[in-house]
Amino acid sequence: MLTLRLADKNDLNALVQIEQQCFVYDQISRRSFSHFLKGEHSTLAIIADERQMLGYVLLLFRSGTGLARLYSLAVVPEAQGKGYGKQLLAWGEQYAGEHGCVYLRLEVSVNNLAAYQLYQQRGYKTLAKLSAYYEDGADGWRMEKRLHSKALSRRARPNFAYYEQSTEFTCGPASLMMALQTLQTDYRANRREELQIWREATTIFMTSGHGGCSPHGLALSAWRRALAVELIVNSNGTPFIDGVRSAEKKAVIELVHQDFLTQLAESDVKVRNDWPNTEELDAILARQQPILALISTWQLTRDKAPHWVVITASDENYVYINDPDIDDKQPHLSKTDFEQIPIAKGLFWKMASFGQQKLKALLVLGATAPNS
Repeated sequence: MLTLRLADKNDLNALVQIEQQCFVYDQISRRSFSHFLKGEHSTLAIIADERQMLGYVLLLFRSGTGLARLYSLAVVPEAQGKGYGKQLLAWGEQYAGEHGCVYLRLEVSVNNLAAYQLYQQRGYKTLAKLSAYYEDGADGWRMEKRLHSKALSRRARPNFAYYEQSTEFTCGPASLMMALQTLQTDYRANRREELQIWREATTIFMTSGHGGCSPHGLALSAWRRALAVELIVNSNGTPFIDGVRSAEKKAVIELVHQDFLTQLAESDVKVRNDWPNTEELDAILARQQPILALISTWQLTRDKAPHWVVITASDENYVYINDPDIDDKQPHLSKTDFEQIPIAKGLFWKMASFGQQKLKALLVLGATAPNS
């Protein structure tokens, strides 16, 4: 008799044995399995008969999003070809869908033809080819299945460049470069440009460490690069000034901000100093233009930090973002978990507010700056 159930700590030894039987490279360690069994954002299920465990499926969830990832699926060699993998996959899809996920993504080696064909049969679409993705040097496929029709299909989402920030303080430049690379076919994002934009847009200081990018400074950087820019910000105050205690640092941040305002007055950037209502926000999203949004990372990482992301698409239910900060605190996450991420609209607009000031900011970007 077959049993398909959630795994528990008593399954740890059998899980490790299955992993060693099924994979030569990229094996999940005992320590990692133990972590996943206790994890708040992971789910493990196993299939077994009365004699032994036959396979498992491991799902990862990105906090605050409608995205799940099939991190691993394995069936012992002697039980392969009997439909157990298909049962585990179907269970994973149902579980993810029942827990608020609208997409299930995965990676699979180009050499694992049987798994690739199974995923195709189950309705997964190929998103990208991953060069030398696995330990043995093999390429991989990134794939996705839409679990609910209320989310955009792959074809309905626009193609959008992705760039991972290379420092902890350059989310703004990384987000702007993603928009530039999407809007300007000859634009090439690189680290030198990333740091140059940061130098142009930084507030100098922040709560700790290097300053992040001001909405006003980032708007100027976008305008200088021949984009049409509309800056929407809910306050005339100085961004992030409440994050520092030193009077000297506050004076520097204020001076930088006043300089940004002077430069904006001499530019073609459109500045709106009030926050749109819900209908206006929907209309802005409906333009299908790249939008840089300032958010708080609390819902995603449980850190209260200001963070820039790119809105790549939207529909009635979700906002889709590219997040440039691949979290090194969670090594099992990959680019798959940070690109075209669906976030429920209501939750996203709650995220889009930072600090004591409740600062809200959007940069709506177009391909060509007026009068350029």
